[in-house]
Amino acid sequence: MSDTSRKVFPVESVLALVVGKDGVDVKEIAGFVAGRTVVCDTCAKAVGPFAATWLARCFPKFLELEWKEGQSWDAFVSNGRSLLGDNVSLPAMDGHTKAMVDKVLDFLGEVYDSMVAQTSAATALEERVRALEPTEARAEALSKKVDELEAKIKTLNADIGGLRRQTAEYQGKIAVNHDDLLMNIKDAIKDGLKGMVMAGGAGAALAASGDEAVAEALDENAVPDDFGFGASGASSDGFGF
Repeated sequence: MSDTSRKVFPVESVLALVVGKDGVDVKEIAGFVAGRTVVCDTCAKAVGPFAATWLARCFPKFLELEWKEGQSWDAFVSNGRSLLGDNVSLPAMDGHTKAMVDKVLDFLGEVYDSMVAQTSAATALEERVRALEPTEARAEALSKKVDELEAKIKTLNADIGGLRRQTAEYQGKIAVNHDDLLMNIKDAIKDGLKGMVMAGGAGAALAASGDEAVAEALDENAVPDDFGFGASGASSDGFGF
């Protein structure tokens, strides 16, 4: 195997990849060992078990190391240095191990791409929601105004209905037949004129009887000969009836 197919890494990074230690960026070493780009920490951790097998194949002394949950990390790294040295020259995987890692990383890559797409869609949706919030607030305010106007319209309709009923009552009370009214006025005028004529006749009779004082009083209240409608009076330019 040529030197170009190998790369040197600190033993601490190699052990962190193998045991899947949190808080340590091992994407670079995982990508080199797997022979492909590793884009997320989850994919790097997936490479870890295969890297352990590969490391044990390349360095049999690695099988003497045992990681237990809860033990000191520094002590574990110290044991690794004593067995493997401060740095480890690793070759990239090949053969069956490489094929298995590719399948796992292909699947995780699809999951990762889907997650990125969903995250992007969720971000776009959140931005749209934020953009629509002012519009929704205005719509809510307009809805309240519409409700207020509808309430006012109902009140006005009730008031108009009451006014219509009152107007109908007044119309019933003050209804006037104009033809009847005109006829009544004419009858009143005729009755008045008849009274005046009768008063004039009575005055003449009293005068004939020699009661000059009464006759004079009646003459003063009598209707002049030239009063009336038309031209039947003493003067042709007067009014007759």
